[in-house]
Amino acid sequence: MSQSDGRLTLFTRLITAPGAVDGASPDSGAGSFARVCDRARQAEAAGIDALMLHDRQSAAHDPADGPYFEAGTLAAALAVCTRTVGLVASMSTEHTLPYHAARILATADHLSAGRAGWQPLTGADPDAAANYSRPDRVSAAARCSRAAEFVTVLTGLWDSFDDDAFRRDRESGVYFTPEKLHALDHQGDHFDVAGPLNIARPPQGHPVLVHRAREAEDLALAARIADVVLVPAQDDQSAARVRESVREQARAAGRDADDITVLLDVPVDGSPAAADRLLALFDASAADGFTLLAPAGPADGAHDAVITLAAEVRRKCGGQPSAPAEATLRERLGLPRPAGRYLTV
Repeated sequence: MSQSDGRLTLFTRLITAPGAVDGASPDSGAGSFARVCDRARQAEAAGIDALMLHDRQSAAHDPADGPYFEAGTLAAALAVCTRTVGLVASMSTEHTLPYHAARILATADHLSAGRAGWQPLTGADPDAAANYSRPDRVSAAARCSRAAEFVTVLTGLWDSFDDDAFRRDRESGVYFTPEKLHALDHQGDHFDVAGPLNIARPPQGHPVLVHRAREAEDLALAARIADVVLVPAQDDQSAARVRESVREQARAAGRDADDITVLLDVPVDGSPAAADRLLALFDASAADGFTLLAPAGPADGAHDAVITLAAEVRRKCGGQPSAPAEATLRERLGLPRPAGRYLTV
């Protein structure tokens, strides 16, 4: 979203850890999911634009830091108990195959009426590598190369069907136009994928791609592939420079800089001036919005702290335009819907 759109964007990671009262009761699985649904609805009501659904492919050393549900399944489940909030599932580009990921994310986008997003995880994890018969020492450059090709394959698979491929016309008896189905036939350095995908084109065309940029390599990759770029907490002047760097690199890659939303990580610390500082950063064009990072501590208290800040930010920026009713995540963020890569008539 460009600053000219005038609306501040808020993301946060959905806390899925059980609350203090969960204990180890026999119904803790269903009970915990009910609480996660409640947290998602509370975030939606507080004005959060999208929830980051954390995942990993190995057991966390501290179980409290591990995901409580698989992210793609959780996105599909939350699609039916929320109405407006975006659902951004983490996907490992090292340990997931593109065709599988494309099906999961397309399904989530259809189930949510266009609210799905995904975050490619490109980091090294020796424990995950051991779970997937993969080398445990892969260079950062090789991981970035695989991630970039992964994205190319996914977007190609999502374009397997033209938007108007399914006519479903009872009068003419034409259900589907075969010429509007396209095989991918991708052959690359990391993947050979024939296609086509066996799911219709997602409502958003392509689910929103969210990428976290910690290093220079991440920033360059994000400028090429991402719709939303998450950057670490910075002082006010550094934040503005990082945002402009992302936009410059996007322009160098042939993209419109306004087609990328840059969000600054903000630790939630309970400061009474926190909402005012975020609005000042936004007004100074230091960021298009913020990822609210929950404080350490019990799950319920951490969640409540994020919701309180989000609601306060929305209250104080009441003059900003509202997100369109029943909007897709792309529409909510002011991002364009990608056209299909194939032109047919």
